[in-house]
Amino acid sequence: MNAALWGAAAALFFGLADFLGRFTGRALGPRNALLGLMLVGAVMLSLYGFGSGLPVPWRAETFPVLLVAGVASMVAPLVFYKALTLGPLSLAAPITAAYPALIVPVEVAFGARPGVLDWAAMAATLLGTVVVARTAGEDPDETLAADRTNRRKSIACAALASALFAVALLAGRHAVEAYGEVQTLWVGRVVGVLALAAAMMAVRVRPVLPVRWWPVLLVQGLVDALAYLCFYIGSQGEDASAAAVASSAFMVVVVLLGWAFLRERISPACWGGILLVFGGVATLSG
Repeated sequence: MNAALWGAAAALFFGLADFLGRFTGRALGPRNALLGLMLVGAVMLSLYGFGSGLPVPWRAETFPVLLVAGVASMVAPLVFYKALTLGPLSLAAPITAAYPALIVPVEVAFGARPGVLDWAAMAATLLGTVVVARTAGEDPDETLAADRTNRRKSIACAALASALFAVALLAGRHAVEAYGEVQTLWVGRVVGVLALAAAMMAVRVRPVLPVRWWPVLLVQGLVDALAYLCFYIGSQGEDASAAAVASSAFMVVVVLLGWAFLRERISPACWGGILLVFGGVATLSG
């Protein structure tokens, strides 16, 4: 399976995790939902790692990169959720999903050499993602999002979330070269749980994770971990930029799941964006 297909698989799992996050985030709050998600990943990966005797080599020179990947992957979704609180999905999501615009130049600087067709396919995928996000979103909180100051704050938070997602994925990709895909994700999840728990304790917020929500959190934690794993696998090699761009299609998955299970309407323009994304990813994977 080539890099674009691994990126598409990451988008599928990211989208499913975000779709489930609509329910857990509203019921538990973003911090509790994220803590549950990351705790599931940390526990499952620990059981697998210790059970299989998976080695985690100690490399002092690259361990800070692991820490950065773990913390960034924890902070990024929290900032994104904040952007969605302050502004509509159609404003925050396209900015956040533009993280490949930060990743691709870095990949090119490190040796990636996309061809003309690859550049065109990546542009079509990103354009389609923006169209989908711009035409599919409703205001999560119309009172907050109607305020121009909050909309400006939403833009700032979305831009920060995009940068943090780029940092998390790039740092994780670099750490994979030293530690391996599973080990990088494992340590990153443990670091994320500890960092988020410490932050919640610092502001005296007690975690609330009701038992009835654990089945959903288990699925959400599993698919989110699989998303990062797919991205890490796809980002190894010369076609890493294709994996980054394809993974940004997670917004399409969220919209299609809402259409399929919640009967949410998809406009003709949004369908056009979806087709652009599918065409771009198909070209990249070919």
